[in-house]
Amino acid sequence: MSNQVSFIVDLNETDYDNIEVGNKAANLTKLIQNKFPVPNAFVIKTNAYDEFVRYNNLNNTIQECLAKIAYDNFETIEKCSQNIQKSIENSEFPSRIVNELELKYKVFSSYNVAVRSSATAEDLQLASFAGQYDTYLNLRDFSQILKHIKKCYASLWANRAIIYRDKNKIPHEKVKIAIIIQNMISAKSAGVLFTLNPISSKKDELLIESNFGLGESIVSGKINPDQYLLRKLKSGSFRILNRRIGRKKLASYPKSKDTDGGIEYRELSEDLTQQSSLSDSEILKLAKIGLQIEKKFKKVPQDIEWAIGQDDQINILQTRPITSFKAEKTTSEILWSRGYSDDYWNDNVTPLYFELLGDHITKVVNIELNDIMGYKRMDSELLKLYKSHVYFNLNVIKRKIENEIPKFIRNKDVLNYFPEGSGPYGKTTMKNLPFHIISRIVAELRIGSYDPNGAMSKTAEAYENWNQDTFIPYCKKFEKSIQEFSDQKDLIRLVEELDRIMISHFRLIRYGIPVHNIGMNLLVQYLLTRFIGKKECYQLYPILISGLKNKLTETNDQIHNLASLIYKTPELKSIFITKDSSEIFSTLSARKDPPIQNFLREFNIFLNDHGVRGFTREIYYPRWQESPMKNVFDILKSLIADKWEELDKLKVNNLKKRERVELIVESKIRSQRFGMLKWKIFSVILKNSKKYISFRENQRYNLDKWITMNRNTYLKIGKNFTEREIIPDENKIFFLCKQEIKNLIFDKYSYEEIQNLSSEVIKRYEDFKRYENIIPPKFLLGTREFDDQLQYNDNTMVFNGLPASQGIIIAPIRVVHDINLISTVRSGEILVVPQTDPGWTPVFSKIGGLITETGGILSHGAVVSREFGIPAVTNITNASKIFKTGQIVKINGYNGTVTPQNLNERG
Repeated sequence: MSNQVSFIVDLNETDYDNIEVGNKAANLTKLIQNKFPVPNAFVIKTNAYDEFVRYNNLNNTIQECLAKIAYDNFETIEKCSQNIQKSIENSEFPSRIVNELELKYKVFSSYNVAVRSSATAEDLQLASFAGQYDTYLNLRDFSQILKHIKKCYASLWANRAIIYRDKNKIPHEKVKIAIIIQNMISAKSAGVLFTLNPISSKKDELLIESNFGLGESIVSGKINPDQYLLRKLKSGSFRILNRRIGRKKLASYPKSKDTDGGIEYRELSEDLTQQSSLSDSEILKLAKIGLQIEKKFKKVPQDIEWAIGQDDQINILQTRPITSFKAEKTTSEILWSRGYSDDYWNDNVTPLYFELLGDHITKVVNIELNDIMGYKRMDSELLKLYKSHVYFNLNVIKRKIENEIPKFIRNKDVLNYFPEGSGPYGKTTMKNLPFHIISRIVAELRIGSYDPNGAMSKTAEAYENWNQDTFIPYCKKFEKSIQEFSDQKDLIRLVEELDRIMISHFRLIRYGIPVHNIGMNLLVQYLLTRFIGKKECYQLYPILISGLKNKLTETNDQIHNLASLIYKTPELKSIFITKDSSEIFSTLSARKDPPIQNFLREFNIFLNDHGVRGFTREIYYPRWQESPMKNVFDILKSLIADKWEELDKLKVNNLKKRERVELIVESKIRSQRFGMLKWKIFSVILKNSKKYISFRENQRYNLDKWITMNRNTYLKIGKNFTEREIIPDENKIFFLCKQEIKNLIFDKYSYEEIQNLSSEVIKRYEDFKRYENIIPPKFLLGTREFDDQLQYNDNTMVFNGLPASQGIIIAPIRVVHDINLISTVRSGEILVVPQTDPGWTPVFSKIGGLITETGGILSHGAVVSREFGIPAVTNITNASKIFKTGQIVKINGYNGTVTPQNLNERG
């Protein structure tokens, strides 16, 4: 070989075909020719690889190894790969290559560089080798450069590359590899851009994936990146359809101190995790560049890697054709939302409870009701359990909205189930989705024929009749049966009978909650806005629907009566103040003095009426009636810890306020044209709105009774399973599925299957505890997690949520992640919680305001806040992490804002 042969060429020099520089380098050369921003680089040509192989006599090794491969036997491929790669990495570079490279690298020595592979069969239009060959980042020392060039050469013979070439019928000896040495970009964000949507194959859409730092965190698959979907418009501009903000727990950055270079992964702060890694202007600039690149490559859709430097300059690192994408819709493309689940499952969920409640919701509330209403082509797959939390299929919710909720009443509360943007499931799309009025009319006619109790005038009364005539008598019979039964087969038949009884419950609540309750309240808000104005609606609507009597307010009243008795009795107050909640009941039971015994009688009446409740719906957690009744005593300790205020006085004041507001609204509506008719229509709708808010809370009480009966029965079965050493304790039965429990009872499993199931139970339990106090991402697409874009940061002055209860207050924050900390809440504080359940609400009489991360205007927390006349704002993402206990904020329940009064106090 002549000494005049050059092994290196600058990337910006032209007229080099793929054989000499590889496809990746050739594509970058073309980008440079067309003035696209590409970091400075040079290429070690394919002839250097040939010389390296010849100099070390590697060709014989390669051919001998390839000859021994049986392509249907992976072990032979792996052995061949390892032998070739080891030989390459142990070989030396010819001095001619080293000398030329060292001379060229001196120009780059003030920069850290990336070493990238560029093969001749890589990035072809019909077969892309994306990810087959290696890239190494942030290298500086010359010896490290040489070492990683050999690693790139060795990657030509990785097992995946050998298999890929064989599968695509590309001869091994025809593939050559060049190396790109490129300046590193100190990226503030980086990622990939697809000039068509690779998921749906839509050519009028672009998809961008991004993260902070280097793009390695994305291509390595270590994180769920931010994802932006754009539509190409005929004008040549773009519209951002979706911003899906991934849970980016990590980002990759260049190592700063290690002389060997390389990259490291760093944990992102909670704020950065949920912030967009790109601004809208950067998204649009990237889309424009991407389309320009596609045009230069004969309009072949491109997969483009990019990085934005600290100087805000967009840099193109590589481009290659998109060679494969899916056109068909698959199950993995279903978009799931946790938002709608907050009305059914507030907390982490066990597999057993997911089935107990989920089967009824799927079969009775979804499939059976859709058949009755005549809705066709509805998905039967409604629910998904992911990271111990429940997600709803948004396609089903979308179809429900277009069939049941007219466009003019689709407010923020309804749209909150969906992600931001104007994509297929975006809030903007849902807001403007056509309302199928004919389908709705037909559905009402079919309900009248096939299920007349679904009519608004009948559902509430039919439910009360079922409760009095069927459910209450059955509960008494059930309690007797569970005491008598000890045989596992009798017990499993008992809960199956209970399930059949509850079908009627779900056949009525499927109308009462999603149709009558939500529908009437949306209509009330719409009419108020039309009749008296949007601002007045925000202020007056929460007051109009307050003052309701139902099982939730009844529960809270009885707890307050107990607290009043404690506060007025020194002996009781002393015990509650000095003793831990877990010790109070045993201490009281040991006392015989009349005041204590009188309290115990009242307490037992309360437990008999409301002991079936708990701080959550989840069947795994104890009910109030279970010893030592710690949660109830935590609430009572909190209520008596500060200055006592009688509940009756508060109720009288709220009643006067509501009556005054009703007169104002009536006067304003009656004074308008056709005012008498407007008021008559509005008052009827308002009456139904109130009726079905109470309906929702009353059915929830029966749901608690059902949960408790199931819990007690399954615990009894679990005790037997513990004795049989299937599970470590009876509480672990909730981590079995219904069919698994039945199979164990009827001896359907082998010994080995039982052992495997026992191990699986432990894994499920560990997952459940792992996500016990963690709210997972709001949305799920396949295995991709994402949230709405976080609208605030450390400098945010105002946080926007949903106004749920009127009022304004400036007060200190009390963040409570765990019901066990409820006793720490002090009078007048603003309670900040991830979500609320009826078990949390008795302390609302003493707090100054409420902020929640989830829920809407009809959530339990909002309902009780209105009863106690305290301002409430719901749906502030990450509120319990953003705000800190002791921080002073202003909460405005009229417009749904929270304003920190001292920004330095916020974490």
